Amino acid sequence: MERKVLILGGGVAGMQTAIALNGLGISSVLVEKEQELGGRVKNYDKTFPFFHSGKELVKELEDRVRGAHLVEIRCGTTVSHVEGQAPHFQASLGTGNYKIPVGAIVVATGFEPFDASLQEEYGYGVYKNVITATELEHLLDPGGPTGGEIRRPSDGKIVQRVAIAFCVGSRNEQLGHNYCSRICCSFSTKQAIEIKERHPDAVVTCFYIDIRTYGRGFEEMYRRAQEMGITYIRGRIAECGVLPNGDVTIRAEDTFLGKPIQGVFDLVSLSHGMTPALDAPKIATMLDIDVAEDGFFECRDKDLYPNDATREGVFLAGAAIGMKPIPDCIADGNAVAARVAAFLAEMQERN
Repeated sequence: MERKVLILGGGVAGMQTAIALNGLGISSVLVEKEQELGGRVKNYDKTFPFFHSGKELVKELEDRVRGAHLVEIRCGTTVSHVEGQAPHFQASLGTGNYKIPVGAIVVATGFEPFDASLQEEYGYGVYKNVITATELEHLLDPGGPTGGEIRRPSDGKIVQRVAIAFCVGSRNEQLGHNYCSRICCSFSTKQAIEIKERHPDAVVTCFYIDIRTYGRGFEEMYRRAQEMGITYIRGRIAECGVLPNGDVTIRAEDTFLGKPIQGVFDLVSLSHGMTPALDAPKIATMLDIDVAEDGFFECRDKDLYPNDATREGVFLAGAAIGMKPIPDCIADGNAVAARVAAFLAEMQERN
């Protein structure tokens, strides 16, 4: 029986899985389609709710995984084919010339940010000063294109009036995304706080449906934002427009007051939700596992086996299962490693 494990995805969940397996004496092959490890977290200057560095987190994980003697790392590589049954899988990498026998497979392929241009009322891709939360994160990064200064794309003007639209691409029946993306409220609240810290006189207004700050330290961060003078208006933005000078106009409704409201802003940031990885259907077909109605991978049992896929010997970690913050992805890596170790031990007993 082969005790080596194939891990698809080199983000924080995939790296932590490999690290935990190494600690259990189990070897693994970590396959990442990009040229670098770290997934999306490597681009986060600050994470919520404690404002730690995402880059430093990724560096620590990468140092540990590269120092793990039982981990083989293959970046810029994909899995092209898998055949056989657990614990006797045969996986082909790249063009199929390199094949490895593995006893189990872990899918940690992460998520894809929602394409904000699909919600045409916001004008993303049309109006230069309507950007996404991902693009705002680059502006907030001291190592980013503006050196951490929040300048709007159209003319480089320092931003003083910012609107943040929550739930872009989430909780939207017309788009088929009925689910909450879980992290958007907290991620954009973190960004709002960073803006106010750098520009205390800036006007920052958040438009939301419901504020969902469920994790440890999340509610405290939300309270801090309010105390800093960040305004929260309950109501979805109906439409964005643009003025000749590049300013963005907003029409919305305050659902608490039941009144329409209008505003003019230097910059509008769209807090876009999480959607399944683009290659999720292809991976599901290749591994013969199911996807759920929301497009993320389906679990064998959501209560008892939340990290087991619907096929024996295949396991799931991180945002591949659904929306979750970074600490949950790290916890998934540890949980999956334990599940894989138990599974391989069971297979060895059978044989």
